Amino acid sequence: MHAKMDKNASTIVVDSRVSLKKVESRIAVSKDLEKYFKSYNFFSEYDAEIVADKSILNIPVLSIVLPLAWITGADVYVDELDGTFVESMNLLQLEYKKIYPKVPFRTKLVVDELVKNENINDGTALLFSGGVDSTYSLFSKMELDPRLIMIFGVPDIPITNIKFQDLLNKKYSTFAKREGVNINFIRTNALEIMNDRRLDHLWYRFKGRNEGNFWNGLGFSLGQLGQVAPLSIGRFNHLLIAAALSFAIRGHTVASSPDTDEKIAWADLRVEHDGCLNRYEKAMRLKKFLNYNRIELRVCWLDPIHLLKMDAMNCSKCEKCLRTIASLALAGISPNDCGFDVDESTFNSMKNLFEKKLLTRQHLELWWKPIQQRVPDNIDVDVFGSKQFFEWFKTLDLDRVARPTYTPLSYIYYKSPYPVSNIARIIFQLLRQPKKVFYHRASGVLEIPF
Repeated sequence: MHAKMDKNASTIVVDSRVSLKKVESRIAVSKDLEKYFKSYNFFSEYDAEIVADKSILNIPVLSIVLPLAWITGADVYVDELDGTFVESMNLLQLEYKKIYPKVPFRTKLVVDELVKNENINDGTALLFSGGVDSTYSLFSKMELDPRLIMIFGVPDIPITNIKFQDLLNKKYSTFAKREGVNINFIRTNALEIMNDRRLDHLWYRFKGRNEGNFWNGLGFSLGQLGQVAPLSIGRFNHLLIAAALSFAIRGHTVASSPDTDEKIAWADLRVEHDGCLNRYEKAMRLKKFLNYNRIELRVCWLDPIHLLKMDAMNCSKCEKCLRTIASLALAGISPNDCGFDVDESTFNSMKNLFEKKLLTRQHLELWWKPIQQRVPDNIDVDVFGSKQFFEWFKTLDLDRVARPTYTPLSYIYYKSPYPVSNIARIIFQLLRQPKKVFYHRASGVLEIPF
C-alpha cells in the first residue's frame, strides 16, 4: 500500500519489471474497478534487447490503464516513472477534458520517485500497420530512414492469432529489407486485460450516443505509443504516428489528433502526428510507390480468423476495405496489386452500403464525402467496373442514405444498466448476423449497429 493512497478512493496500482525482452506488469485495483478488468497481468514483448530502467518500463502498462482511470475517476499509483511522461499525461488529460467535457478526468498520477531520463539518440521511428496512412508516412519521410514498428495485440491483430502474426512478420520483414529500413515487432496483451464491453457502456453514457467505442475515442493513440517506450531508449527520440484525417478532429471526436498525440512524451522523445490528408489524396501521392514497390496494404479490421484465404491480408468486403478500395480505384491503382481481392461484384457490395443505409451520418462525413468530392466530372478510370459506381456515387445524396445515429435500441443500450444493455446488444447482434461483414471491431464506429 502506497503511503499517500486514499483507501476510500478508486485506485489503480502498477508495478513492472523486464525479463530478457519482455516487460511484465502487475495491476492492482480497488474493488469498484474490478468489473472493468479481465486480467491483472500485462505484458509487452519485444524482438530486441531492452535497456530501459523501471521508470520507462512502467509506461506501457500506464498507457493502457490511464484512459480507464480517466473515465472512472480513479487515481493511479506507481513507484518509479519518467518525469517527462508524468508532465505529458497531466497535459494530455487536460486536452481530452476539452474534447469530452462530460468525462471525469480528475485522475491523480501519484509517483514515489520521478526520474529524469535522457535518450541521447537522434533516430526516427514510425508506428507501422501496413495501411494507407502509415505507408504514406513511410513514403513521405523516407529521408529520415524511419524504423518501422508493428504492434501485435492493438488494435486489430488478436494476440492469440500466432499464424497471422507470423504471416505479417514475414511479409513486412521482406518489405522492410527491400526498402532498406529496420523493422521491429511488439506483442502485447493490452486489449485482453480489459472488459471492453463494460468500458464501452460507460463511455457511451458519457458521450450520449453509441458511436465510437472507448478504445477508438480515448485509448488507442496513447495505448499504442506507450508500448514503444522501452524499445526507444538508445534507438530513437522522434516517433511518428500516422494521421487518419485531413481536417480538425474535434468536430469528429477520436483519440488521435495533433493536439493530443504531440503532448505524449518521455525522456527526450517527441511524438509527431504526421500526414493530415484524406485517404484518396494519400492514394494519389502513393500511386507510383504502390505501382512499383508492390507493398501489400493491410487495412482490414475483420478478425483474421474469418479471412477465407490463409495468406489473405484483407477480407475485401468490410466497410474499411471497401472505402480503401474505392480510394485506390479512383486514383487509378489496381487494388489487387495492393493486397485486396476485387472483382466485378466488389463495387455492387460498395453500393449496398448506401442503398441499405448501413453507415451513419458521421461515418459518411468522415470517410465517404471526401472521396465523393474528388470524383471528377469525366471519369477516366474503370478498375473492375468502378466507373459505373463512381458515376452513380458522384450524385448520391449521402445525407439521405445515412443510418440514424439514434434509435430506440441505441437509447436502451446506453441508458440502461449494463446487464440489460449487454443482453440487448447480444440479441441485436444475433439478429444482424448476416450483415456482420460490414462492421469492424476495432474502429468502434459501427461496433453496435442499432
